[in-house]
Amino acid sequence: MLQLPDIHQQWPFPVTFNRWEATISAESTAWIESIGILSVERLKKFKGANFGGLASIAYAPFTDADQYRITCDMVNLLFVFDDLTDELSAQDVRDIAKISLDALSDWKTPRPHGEHPVGEMHRSLSERLHSVTNPQILDKFIANYDKYLKAVISEAEDRDAKTIRSSLESYLALRRETGAVTCCFNLLLIPLEIPDHILRDPRIVYLETLGLDMVCVGNDILSFNVEHARGDTHNAVIVVMHERGLCIQDAMDFVGAWYREKVEQFCNAMRDLPPCRSVAVRNAVRTYVAGVANWVTANYEWSLRSGRYFPAGHDPIGMDWIVPLIPRMKHELHQE
Repeated sequence: MLQLPDIHQQWPFPVTFNRWEATISAESTAWIESIGILSVERLKKFKGANFGGLASIAYAPFTDADQYRITCDMVNLLFVFDDLTDELSAQDVRDIAKISLDALSDWKTPRPHGEHPVGEMHRSLSERLHSVTNPQILDKFIANYDKYLKAVISEAEDRDAKTIRSSLESYLALRRETGAVTCCFNLLLIPLEIPDHILRDPRIVYLETLGLDMVCVGNDILSFNVEHARGDTHNAVIVVMHERGLCIQDAMDFVGAWYREKVEQFCNAMRDLPPCRSVAVRNAVRTYVAGVANWVTANYEWSLRSGRYFPAGHDPIGMDWIVPLIPRMKHELHQE
């Protein structure tokens, strides 16, 4: 058995949902289906995971349907892309990444006949993204997406070599990029007008990093059981096990305590925002950092209830956070 940490016991931010969820989520799911990138079996699993529910909490305040649609599309695309690349070699990921970035950057050009559907998926996303946001946000988004793709290649290289990152810090340097969470934070800016000098302020950057770490490591904690069972190594708990020579439970306890420290730091950072010269900008900044908090909440709530990590009837909250440990497949691993 495995005792999971109750990482949100002191998390003060409530769950809210976007009013467009039912309509837009259905449209976005139909879009993914139309791309033809998923097999019948994978499409069934995709629909069952309810990624629209994640987007609904993460982007709850969005009132414009077209702006909200791009956030749903992005969340759906990321999970499709993640599942696709998890099974590819590093070279195959490089090929897929090149197609993806090209399609994202050049959305006006039709994709070549016979190309992997990942190209059209990114081109189509980019076409809608260009219709709802400004050039400054687009530039941030594409630059951060490029970093994401490079990180996914690095993850695949680790996977090919059966390598585990040597330390939590080394792991986090990669993990902060492999989730594309920074790109998702960029989308929070679409309805807002915040000067670049405010977004570059160390206090905002610090808060973003805390939110980023909680989204990534929170997912690692709640997905650990299934990832460990199938031999994945890109997980904070697994890295800590090898770095510190700990058993599974002690490593999970360590990462849980680390996460709760981040919760406290994040709450303190929310009270130390940069000064703004106008009420409008001040309100926009507050909306943005609340959006970062929404992302942390969304990741936690969706990870618990989507069925992707916990089967029906195995809600860890109802089981006092004690879950059966899934037997692990045998893999030969190497330290970085």
